[in-house]
Amino acid sequence: MPLIKRFNASDEHSRLLSTSRNKESDAEEAEAQWHSGLVLEETQATFQRLRRDSDFSQDNIFRFSAPFFTFACVLASVATALRRDMMPSPHAMSLVELSLGLLILVAGVLLSLAVLRATIWCGAMAVDAFLLMDIESSTSPQNKRSKLNQRSILFSGLFS
Repeated sequence: MPLIKRFNASDEHSRLLSTSRNKESDAEEAEAQWHSGLVLEETQATFQRLRRDSDFSQDNIFRFSAPFFTFACVLASVATALRRDMMPSPHAMSLVELSLGLLILVAGVLLSLAVLRATIWCGAMAVDAFLLMDIESSTSPQNKRSKLNQRSILFSGLFS
C-alpha cells in the first residue's frame, strides 16, 4: 500500500460501482470498523466511569439544571408576553386576569420541568442500553460480520 494515496475521482467512482470485491477495500473497511470500535469502547468506558460516580446521578443533574431551566422558561414567557399585541392596556387589567396569567406561567414552568426530568430519564436509559452493548466482540478485526448493528442493540427494548 503506498504511503501517499492520491485521489482520483474516476477510479473512486468505478470502484464504488464495481460489484467485485477488492481486497484493499475489505481491509480498509475492517480497519475503519476496528477504529470506530475503539472510539465506541472509549466512549463506553467513559460512560461506565460516569455511571459509577455517585455525584453524577439523575437527581443531581436535575437539581443543578432546574434553576437555569426555570429562569429560561420565565424569561421566554415574559419576553413573549411583553409583545405589544399580547399585552392588554394597563387600565383594563383586573386582578383576575393577572392571577390567570400568573397561573398559566406557573403551569408552563412546571410542565417544562416535567419535560426536563423526562429528558434526563430518557438519556439515562439510553446510556444504560449503550453500556449493555458488547462492543469488543462485534468490532474486533477477526469478526468481519457483526450480528447486530449498534443501532438495533442501542434501541432494542425501546419500541417493544
